Amino acid sequence: MAVYKIAGLTVEYSCRFDLLKSRSKKYICDEKEPQIKLSLGEDYYISRRKKFPTLTDEEIEYIGMGAAFYKELLSFDGMMLHASAVELEGEAYLFSAPSGTGKSTHTEGWLRVFEKAEIINDDKPAVRKVDGQYFAFGTPFSGKNDISVNKGYPIKGICFLDRGQNQIKRLDAQSAMTPLFNQTIRPDDEGKMDLLCLRVEDLLENVSFYAMLCDTSSEAVKMAYDMMK
Repeated sequence: MAVYKIAGLTVEYSCRFDLLKSRSKKYICDEKEPQIKLSLGEDYYISRRKKFPTLTDEEIEYIGMGAAFYKELLSFDGMMLHASAVELEGEAYLFSAPSGTGKSTHTEGWLRVFEKAEIINDDKPAVRKVDGQYFAFGTPFSGKNDISVNKGYPIKGICFLDRGQNQIKRLDAQSAMTPLFNQTIRPDDEGKMDLLCLRVEDLLENVSFYAMLCDTSSEAVKMAYDMMK
C-alpha cells in the first residue's frame, strides 16, 4: 500500500498494474494516516470482465480506482466533473462537454494563446470546496491521456461547451443544473447520491457557470477568457 495526496486529501491504495502505478507517481506522499482507503476486490474484477469484456484487468483497475476515489470524494466536500481544466494567472477555468465534443481541443488552444497556461486535468478534475472556496484539482485519473498536475487552483468559472459559431453566455443556477448533473458520476448509493445533490446545489450557488458555442480558433479562446475572467 502507498499513500497519495490527491485533491488535498491523503488516499491509500495499492497498484497491481503499471497504468495506475505510473499515473499515481506524481501524487505519492510521505504521510502515513490516510483519510481515504481504496481497494478493489476480486468480485469487482469478475463483474467488470462480464460487463466490459474488451477491457483488460489493467484498465479495469485504473477506471475502478478512479470511480472509487470520486465516490469517496463526496464525503469531503467534493465531486468529479467530466471536464478539461486549465489554469491561468492562478485561477482554474473548466470546460465540460460529452466525450468527443472538443473540450480538450479548446483547452489546448489556451496553451497556444496564453504562454503561461497549464492543463490541470484533461478529463476528470476533482472539484472540492476548501476553506469556503471551490478549487479544481488534478488527479491521477485523467482519462486516456495522462495530462494532469498535482496542483489545485480556485475555480474562476465552469463552461459547458458545444460546437458552433462563437458565442458565450452566463447561465443561471437552474439552467446549469442539468448539464452539471450530466457531467458527473451519479452514485447508486442513496447516501452518496444525497451528498452529490448537496454538492451540486452548493456549487451552483458559489461558482459562475456559462454555456458556449465555439470553433477551434484562437478567437474562441479569447472570447471565453474575456467573458469568464
